[in-house]
Amino acid sequence: MGRAKTTANTRLSVDDWIQAGFAILAEEGIKALKIDRLCSRLSVTKGSFYWHFAGRSELLAAALSRWEQRATAENIRGLNAIPDPRQRLALMLAAASEPPRARSLYAALAEAAEDPVVGAVLNRVATMRIAYLEQCYRELQIAPAAAKSLAVLAYAAYRGLLQLAHEAPAALPDDWELYARISRDALLPEPEPKD
Repeated sequence: MGRAKTTANTRLSVDDWIQAGFAILAEEGIKALKIDRLCSRLSVTKGSFYWHFAGRSELLAAALSRWEQRATAENIRGLNAIPDPRQRLALMLAAASEPPRARSLYAALAEAAEDPVVGAVLNRVATMRIAYLEQCYRELQIAPAAAKSLAVLAYAAYRGLLQLAHEAPAALPDDWELYARISRDALLPEPEPKD
């Protein structure tokens, strides 16, 4: 009897469902994340979905948890392996200054911020990322209030760029190297000269 479930229902993993959910979210937004649509995308029956999840809300929660873990916690752990806070900030600012896609998972989630589950995750992610930026700025001996302001400004620039890519892609910079340099110069203060 236990072998009966080794069909199409178990060929897909939880991660397969989450990745399909991410694709739908990024392409079409949270309202498009429906069980029928996921099953169609993966060419399986609803039974396969229910083998892994009790319903759409459980899939959404699992996907958001995975995104929060990978896009924030794991990135911070990787950055912490770099001892120089200036280098960590430079890497983050460079990544935040790359040309964004017109549709991104983050932009789709931001559009759904009024959803209590999505809103809570976005709040945690933004809070964690800003706190990490602030920590890096403080490690550069920047005063606490200035470090917090720089962290908020850096994160707002990143979020704003993603939003512009979605809302007004023609308004984005033509020269991405110049944009990255200006961003870095504005958000990465030069070290104080040592006497």
